[in-house]
Amino acid sequence: MKGKLPKPKVRHVLIFLLLLVLLAVLARYLVPLCRLMATPEGRDRLIAFVEGFGVFGPLVFILLMAVQIVIAFLPGGPLELVGGVLFGGIAGTLWCMIGSVLGSACVYALVRRFGRPLVAVFVDERRLKRFSFLHDEDRLAFWVFVLFLIPGIPKDLLTYFVPLTKMPAKQFLLLSNLARFPAIMASVLMGDSLSEGRYWLCIVIACIAAVAAFAGYRLKTHLSKKEHDRTS
Repeated sequence: MKGKLPKPKVRHVLIFLLLLVLLAVLARYLVPLCRLMATPEGRDRLIAFVEGFGVFGPLVFILLMAVQIVIAFLPGGPLELVGGVLFGGIAGTLWCMIGSVLGSACVYALVRRFGRPLVAVFVDERRLKRFSFLHDEDRLAFWVFVLFLIPGIPKDLLTYFVPLTKMPAKQFLLLSNLARFPAIMASVLMGDSLSEGRYWLCIVIACIAAVAAFAGYRLKTHLSKKEHDRTS
């Protein structure tokens, strides 16, 4: 007698548990790696690791970038700096953006498949409530672009929230990654400048980023207040 296939709900739970185990294993190895990237010695080790793959180095880097977005609590800034050191400003930005699109698409597909239980692994309920205004479909596209554009917003956590809304995948990937582009490019250019000894350019980029972060925070506060007044 042939064994029966698990019922859809049981199969759904099994796949979800397997996914959690896989994410836990990836995090086990990537968290120390990200801590290393916070130091010059660690970044040198990562650079040597990627360079060790030769012509496949860009592919390895793209995968690292994508995984960093999937495991939302891993910081992306150090990896983008490494991209600038390894590949220069133009190629580094390109590989980072490809990895960002792939990672965002993966998260979107996973959240649409498993819903809030998966999101709860990375985003607690308190933070979910802070983004509740995104359920306003009329202003959803505007808010997604603005929040991904503003420096300092936890974009990878936001990547897990947006798929809970009704925004289509293509629109989400276009808006979120278009808005991510300036910050990614700035980080990559800083890495490229450091590797070339153009420290003055790093200082200029850091100052611009600091001003943009402050202005973005004030803009977000202002817009959030207006949105609250409009809906209350």
